[in-house]
Order: sequence, then structure tokens, then C-alpha cells
Amino acid sequence: MAKILVVEDDPDLLQLITMALSARGYQIQKCEGGEDALGMLRVYKFDLVVLDWMMPEITGVEVCRQFRQMGGKTPILMLTAKASIDDKEIGLDAGADDYLTKPFDNKELAARVRALLRRPANLAATVMEFGHVKLDPASCQVYKNGELIHVRPKVYDMLEFFMRHPDQVFSAEALLQRVWIDDSAASHDTIRTHIKLLRKSLKHPGCPDLIETVRGKGYMLKSV
Repeated sequence: MAKILVVEDDPDLLQLITMALSARGYQIQKCEGGEDALGMLRVYKFDLVVLDWMMPEITGVEVCRQFRQMGGKTPILMLTAKASIDDKEIGLDAGADDYLTKPFDNKELAARVRALLRRPANLAATVMEFGHVKLDPASCQVYKNGELIHVRPKVYDMLEFFMRHPDQVFSAEALLQRVWIDDSAASHDTIRTHIKLLRKSLKHPGCPDLIETVRGKGYMLKSV
């Protein structure tokens, strides 16, 4: 049973989220502020954090940033009324793994939670190497020039998909169908945001960009 920390300063919404996720069999720990959330994250281990962006004193973005600086790797789903791509980028750059805009349907919340908790079953556990990047499906870890790096779950899923299909062009629609399988709310903007994050994660001085945009067609992992 997955253990989820829900952080939300609106007591009514906190209760609704808790009820929705508890009904699906998850074990929920809840708190209403960023300071309490950081305290819990320092002491306890969770499988997922559902984190409100707009909170007094310490925002969700700052909680996320501090948690990542502590070395925390637990997936984080950010909840916010901010809907622009720039705002989404701020949250993802702070270390969030996914982003859900308020108001949301409980079914969409549950789908995002399942996606973040899920690690795809791998047909083969063989370590894959491509240029300066190595991916180990058995441990779901990514190495850049031999150093372990943290990548968000969907960025990992996209990288693994590309590494299993090198030198093939995939449209945004194809990526939605094959990587975002159970997320009906994902869009072409979702793909663009995650491609940008993937490029940022893989970028290394002196190494070529591995992800290429093929104008009018899509994206590919290009041999160097």
C-alpha cells in the first residue's frame, strides 16, 4: 500500500483529497503547512507527495526545492491554480514531477497519482547506453558521464522510450499515446515542457544534444 503525504492549507480541500485517495486504498498522512511538511519529509519516508503551491510562510515550490536539496527523491505532484506554461516550468524546475491545475476532478487526481507511483514493467533489464547517458531499467536510475542524476518519473519514462527506439521520429501525439498512456489531461504542451526538461537533464558541456526536434514531425534520440 502506497503511503502519500498530502500538503494543502485549505482544510476542506485537504479533506476531499484525503477521502478521494483513501477510497482508492492509499495510506494518507496530511498536513496544512510547508514547515510541517518539511519536518515530516525529514523524518518519514513516503511513496508520493501531493503538494499545494500557494501556502503562507513557506510555499509549495520552496518545500519542493528544499526537499530536493536535502537529497529527497520521492515523486511530487504539485497542486495549483496557476495554469501558465511559465508557472508550470517554475514548479518543475524546483523539483516537482507533475503538475495538476485547480479545480480538478478526482479521477484526474487518481490518474496522476497512479502514473507517478507506477514504474513500467521492463521487458529487459539490460543497461542501455547512448552517448554520454546510461539508463538502468532495473533500478530506474540515469547516469550522465558516469554520475547519477535525478530525473522526474515522466522524464525518465520518456528517456527510456527514446532509448528503446533510437533514431526514430515520434510526433507529440505518438508520445502522448505511448508514454502518457493513462493521462487523458496531458497535451502537446505537456510534451514540449518535458522535452525541455529532458534536454536540460541530459545537457553536459562538451557533449552534443541527444534530443533533436524534427521540424513538423516530432522528436528523436539521435545517434552521435
